[in-house]
Amino acid sequence: MSQENELKKCTCGAENKITCPNCSELKMVILLKHGNNDLKIAGNGGRKFNPVWYNHLSKNRKNANILVNAMFRRFEQSIYANVANKVNFYSNTTGDLVTSIKV
Repeated sequence: MSQENELKKCTCGAENKITCPNCSELKMVILLKHGNNDLKIAGNGGRKFNPVWYNHLSKNRKNANILVNAMFRRFEQSIYANVANKVNFYSNTTGDLVTSIKV
């Protein structure tokens, strides 16, 4: 198996995943404006949560700034672009805030 294929695999056991909440380097939390509960993600017990995206596993070795730029470009083309207040990027390994972008 090539090194590139190894980087694309999830190290927590799930295979053939593009993104993984455990193995991705960055987590992007989209903070929606009030009144957009229909776009929130339904959780257990009927609670609703803001959407969370993770970077592609194949890009884990890239610099955080490159990942943020790529993820934000995808965000700008999504249905969330016009209904978000802010987008926060967190390190998925440490939980620290990397950057915050006001939309």
